[in-house]
Order: sequence, then structure tokens, then C-alpha cells
Amino acid sequence: MIVLAICAVLMSLAVPSFGQHLQRQRLKAAAQGLELDLREARFEAARRGSALYVSFRDGPDWCYTLSTQPDCDCRVQQSCRLKATRADELRGVRLLAARELRFDPATGQVDAPGMAALWTSAGGERVEVSVGALGRPTTCTLQGTLPPLPAC
Repeated sequence: MIVLAICAVLMSLAVPSFGQHLQRQRLKAAAQGLELDLREARFEAARRGSALYVSFRDGPDWCYTLSTQPDCDCRVQQSCRLKATRADELRGVRLLAARELRFDPATGQVDAPGMAALWTSAGGERVEVSVGALGRPTTCTLQGTLPPLPAC
């Protein structure tokens, strides 16, 4: 009976900790997934010889898409859409801010380097994905620690 009580106490301590761990992993997956998609968009723009765009929709049902046209809606299937990622794939992760990016096919650069997206989790961690002057994306943490991501 005492062993059962001790197990119950230990489980009640582990469940919230596990939930927080899942939230941090989802946040990291969202940021690293976008970073990989930005690398893919840069490569594909050069391979196709035409500009590619990354468009975002924020809010509780956020999404983003890699597309052949600017402002391609990631919420509906369209011929311009090459790939889409949606909030329902990463529950508990919120997209706080984002801006559309255009990858130039000749240089692989974006029109305006800087912050691409800012993500947060229910635990308060914040992660930024940005694109440098040469078109290379990077990910860093603004708040909290998510190894192996560096601090901004």
C-alpha cells in the first residue's frame, strides 16, 4: 500500500514535467522545421530558376506555405502551393509574428533579410527563425533554453 502511494506521488510529479517537455519539443520542431523549409525554398528557387515564396498566416490556426506565387493561402489547396505546415501538426505552439519571404533564384537571397518568424509555447519559451543577408536561415532562442538551439 505504501509503495502504491509513493508511485502515485511520483507519477503526479512526472506528468506535468512530461507535458512541459512535449511543449518544448514541439516548439523546437516548429522552428527547426521552418528552418529546413527555408533552406529547401532557397535551393528550389535556384534549381527551378524562378522565385519561391514563404507565406504565413498567424493566429490560433497558423500555417505557412512554400509557393510559386506571393501570398499563396496555406489554408486551402492551390496550384501555387508546394508545401504547407499547419498548427494542428504542432499543438500548443503559437506563431506570434512572421513576414513573407521571397527567395531570388539567381542569388538565393531574400529581398529583406531579418526575422522570418517568432514562435512561442505555453511554457513561455520563444524561438526566432531569421534569414541572413546571403539567404541562410538560422534559429535561436529569445526566451528560455532549448538545447541545442543557441541564444539570440
